Amino acid sequence: MKGKTVEGYVLRDAPGWTWKANGRDNERRFDFLVIEHLAYGAGPPLHFHTTFEDSFFVLDGLLTVQLGDDVVELRSGDFATAPPGVPHSLTNAHADQSVCRAVNLLTPGVGFDRYISQIDQLAARGDHEGMERLNAEYDVTIVGPSVADRLGLS
Repeated sequence: MKGKTVEGYVLRDAPGWTWKANGRDNERRFDFLVIEHLAYGAGPPLHFHTTFEDSFFVLDGLLTVQLGDDVVELRSGDFATAPPGVPHSLTNAHADQSVCRAVNLLTPGVGFDRYISQIDQLAARGDHEGMERLNAEYDVTIVGPSVADRLGLS
């Protein structure tokens, strides 16, 4: 099998996130992205997926991850995964941190770049029904506030 080199693309709506692969292009095997810079206090609400696993590998800096009830600090070289059904959230909990970079792998791939490009737009418009439809379409069940909120960062 011949390999494929992909430079990736950056979503205009998600600066700092470079998508290297998505499930639409690889028979739904995986979505793969590099979080180039996670801003202080940024990150999703506590959520889970029933059909896919969400994994993180830290490249640089410290990444704070909530897995279930546990909150852990991941350093460069650390790995964490949230199997289907496990609530999770992540953030950069260190305001003085110059960089927080991580790889995010979702298996199987669902084309999660489309979710990311749409959810913030719906939230900005206050379209809660649209957000609920999109969450259902992409297997995202919100179960609580972000780990940043839990830690009092926002």
